Amino acid sequence: MGTLERTETLTHKIGTNGRVSVKTLTGALRVRGIEGEEAHLSVTYRIRATDQLAAERALDTGRVIVDRGPEFIEVETPDRRVSTGLAWLFGGARVFRAEISLDVPWGTQIRYETMSGSVEAMALVGDQKYKTVSGDIRLWSVGGLVEAGSVTGSITLDRGGDVRLRANTVSGGIKVRARRFHGLAVSTTSGGIAVVGELDPSGVHRAESISGRVDLTPLSGVTAELRAVSGSIVSHVEHRGEGGRGYWRSIVGDGRASFRVNSTSGSLHILAARPEDRVVAPTAPTAPTAPTAPTAPAAPAPPAATPSAPIEESELHETEETWNPDETGESVSDPVQDEELAVLQALERGEIGVDEAADRLERARG
Repeated sequence: MGTLERTETLTHKIGTNGRVSVKTLTGALRVRGIEGEEAHLSVTYRIRATDQLAAERALDTGRVIVDRGPEFIEVETPDRRVSTGLAWLFGGARVFRAEISLDVPWGTQIRYETMSGSVEAMALVGDQKYKTVSGDIRLWSVGGLVEAGSVTGSITLDRGGDVRLRANTVSGGIKVRARRFHGLAVSTTSGGIAVVGELDPSGVHRAESISGRVDLTPLSGVTAELRAVSGSIVSHVEHRGEGGRGYWRSIVGDGRASFRVNSTSGSLHILAARPEDRVVAPTAPTAPTAPTAPTAPAAPAPPAATPSAPIEESELHETEETWNPDETGESVSDPVQDEELAVLQALERGEIGVDEAADRLERARG
């Protein structure tokens, strides 16, 4: 059994305020904001097959679909149930991984939907929406309106600029740090929530959790309120506290901003700010480089796509390829991955609920 790895690229002008849409079942997306008006798309495929000819045929059924116009690019991976079934006709070959990387102008609107894929994004200030079932969402140096949702994955935002954030997850955690939040709505069922930054007094800021703990590190005056069946506010900074029996309030500094927490059995902890908690990066970064992420594991910057000459057809341009005929592996089937996919597809069709899907995914992963 061998492996074919191929990278294909495309360069397309979308302007400074264009839009990009990506829809996948699995795999990772890396997107980075850059100067200019061109978007650079790079897709790296890994195909497992008995020979190179079978791999080529499998790639024909598993290649991403690209549509583009004057101000947009839309990328979609074919339904794996179809492409995998066709691939088995060609000696058990299949595309088992497709990694997508994008360099786009800072102000690009981003829409990403996936079942089990993950996303890493940085240096963006246009409206962004990321939605995944079991993948993680990791964001750096972003600004503007950001929406992020995951069922079992975690959501991390670090070194944000001026942000209006909506983030929700069921069993994953949420950690966010930005210079200033103009609006904040974060929710989780059992995961923890951590918020670091200034809260705009004119904005609405709230957090919801069933049993997870909420940590707030305010970099400005705030009035923090907790409504819970059982819980309390624990403050590590000077404050004025009041309330009890289901409602607590803590006033820090001038108390101008409001931060409301609703929980069943969780608690609210107000933490003292550290020097490294303050974000000094501008909202629109002048040089999108890989940042150091104190509140999230460090990750390399997404690799820049190799620019290629614009092409007329909505197809990717092949730039490099490797074929390894000696890769071991008796079977191309991954039982755990297949079981996870079946659960995610059942959730998508509405046959099971979110809680049951989360339980099945945890059991599948052992």
